[in-house]
Amino acid sequence: MSAESVDNSLRALCWPLAQLDTALQTLARHCGLGPDTPDSSTVAQGVENIDTQLQLGAEALDLQVEKVSCGYGELEQMLARAAPALIRLRFGERMYFIALCGGNRRRLHLLTPALQVQKVCPRRVVTQLIHAKAAPQRERINRLLDSVGIGGRRRSRATSALLRESLAGLHLEQCWLLRQPAHRPFWQQLRQKGQHRRFLAMLVFHALQMALFLASWWVIGRALLGGSIDTGWLLAWVLLLVSQVPLSLLTAQLQGSVSVETGALLKQRLLASALRIDTGKVRHMGTGRVLGRVYDAESLEASALQGGFSLLLGMVELALACIVLALGAGGPLHLLMLLPFLMLAFFLGRTQYRRRRRWTARRLAMTHRLIEKMLGHRTRLAQQQPADWHRGEDRELSDYLQSSAGMDSTMVHLAALLPRLWLLLGVAGLAPAFIAGNSGSAQLAVALGGVLLGYRAVLKCLHGFTGALNALVAWENVRELFTLEAPQKRFSPGAAHIAADSTVSASATQPLCYLRDLCFSYPKKEKPVLAECNLVIYPGDRLLLQGVSGSGKSTLANVITGLQKPDEGLLLLNGYDGNSLGPGQWQRLVASAPQFHENHVLGDSFLFNLLMGDEWPPRQESLRKAYAICDELGLTPLLQKMPAGMLQTVGEMGWRLSHGEMSRLFIARALLQNAQMAVLDESFAALDPGNLRRAMACVQKYANTLIVIAHP
Repeated sequence: MSAESVDNSLRALCWPLAQLDTALQTLARHCGLGPDTPDSSTVAQGVENIDTQLQLGAEALDLQVEKVSCGYGELEQMLARAAPALIRLRFGERMYFIALCGGNRRRLHLLTPALQVQKVCPRRVVTQLIHAKAAPQRERINRLLDSVGIGGRRRSRATSALLRESLAGLHLEQCWLLRQPAHRPFWQQLRQKGQHRRFLAMLVFHALQMALFLASWWVIGRALLGGSIDTGWLLAWVLLLVSQVPLSLLTAQLQGSVSVETGALLKQRLLASALRIDTGKVRHMGTGRVLGRVYDAESLEASALQGGFSLLLGMVELALACIVLALGAGGPLHLLMLLPFLMLAFFLGRTQYRRRRRWTARRLAMTHRLIEKMLGHRTRLAQQQPADWHRGEDRELSDYLQSSAGMDSTMVHLAALLPRLWLLLGVAGLAPAFIAGNSGSAQLAVALGGVLLGYRAVLKCLHGFTGALNALVAWENVRELFTLEAPQKRFSPGAAHIAADSTVSASATQPLCYLRDLCFSYPKKEKPVLAECNLVIYPGDRLLLQGVSGSGKSTLANVITGLQKPDEGLLLLNGYDGNSLGPGQWQRLVASAPQFHENHVLGDSFLFNLLMGDEWPPRQESLRKAYAICDELGLTPLLQKMPAGMLQTVGEMGWRLSHGEMSRLFIARALLQNAQMAVLDESFAALDPGNLRRAMACVQKYANTLIVIAHP
């Protein structure tokens, strides 16, 4: 088959560029991500940039689309795991897209424009992806192999090896992954991943395993009680025992699969929600409480999955034990005697839950205060008397130990009392039938087996109860994170043109930023910080906002930059409000350098800290501008001292920067965002006169529109 025929056959399975929106909707609907019926009003038309078109189309379907890059050597592995995804191919001058809906290393499943799923070899897709880049390399390799006279199968293998080495540094950015947004209901995300089917299959396999376990002991018990054990009974017993092995392996495999997938979704949800916490809440939570939530989030994943599975499987075994007891000599009496056991277990479990909550609250409070004292240790050394350093700590430790003793006491009662109580009730239920003598030995053996099976199930339930209890208490501390991820705004007709036009600078006669009757107040504060605020900013304006501390300067800056939402009034940027532009587009139009204590140097390279608001990995143009701005801000001597220059790791654990150097880094970060307006909040306070003049000249040169906040 020639290369041209391969191209034609693969092209027939692709979607043309004109049908990109239809391909996105169809693929999302086929994979269970989008609406059941297409909505033509949500199609983003008239957008030339493919990334923007896919982002807008995904927003219309309430999805997330992520563009990924991949090296040549990892293409086949990436394609096997990328579904659902759209992959761009070129056939000559025309652009097409593959709708990848599934597959593995041997076959990829493509959704065609005819709404059929076709299976193709991954190598065909990889060959077409690198066709333009590989053509010159193939010609060079062919000339080389012709010169040394290599042909046949050896030539094919040599060509593949040399091509792989030649394209080792090639990175392709032609794949867009479709994923569910984090704000969707968690159970819906699990269902889309097929976790409910795996979960039910796990329960069914475990129930079958326990049924075979009971059948095996029924067979050997019947043979023993019958007084004759022949080869047939022993063979049946062995076969039943062996049959449990694959079921046990399947149960463990499904449990591991569900744990991994559920844990990944849980982490994604917690991370997405944590990144949307209101900055004011984070500021007032304190480092200790934030760290406590991190620990609780980690505990939630580990304890809920491990403890929850053990508890659930134990309850399945307990249900089977009750069925066995109902068929045994005790009959209804056994089931009736289980009621006080279940009531006592519920009472002790509830008591343990309450004591665990109190213990956790005191532990988190101690952790919070300990972290705060560690962070402020230098201040305590300088300003607090040594005799007052540990005031109140003895009382905190005493309360904590008291809570720990109460919690451990209840757990001991649970672990020691419940299994023994089960055995006692089981034997008591057998006593009437044993004394009366009206039950056969088989029924007595069945009842005794049910008691022992229930004892094993109670032990497994207790083992899982501890983990489930930890997860439940941790859930109370991180539950708020699951409600912070607000649903994204639905796509409205004409939003594509708004997003496209908003990137264009406003006319000099049209306001860039317009505020009318703006009001803002913080929670639990009677007096508003901003009241009936009116302001008009035109492109190219330079504004200086001065006022005493607490007058609302920084609050106004946070409202303009989108970090805070106003309670009342009108706020427009380029003529559009926040709902029309969206938070991402708003932040691309307004760059901010917050106050020093609210701005941070991340533990990464100096270059990353500069360009974290721009495209990453950086372009050559961004690198040149970064070096130019750093030079004009007087940061060149600092870069020359760093062993790795721009690539030097900075932050708490890296290269230490002075306050003045960090202030200039924050200024450069805001200027490198290439926004229409820059808001600098007390960014010049830590600069000496010489660096202040350099910074002001640099800001005046690179900022299109400027707002500077300072004290009078």
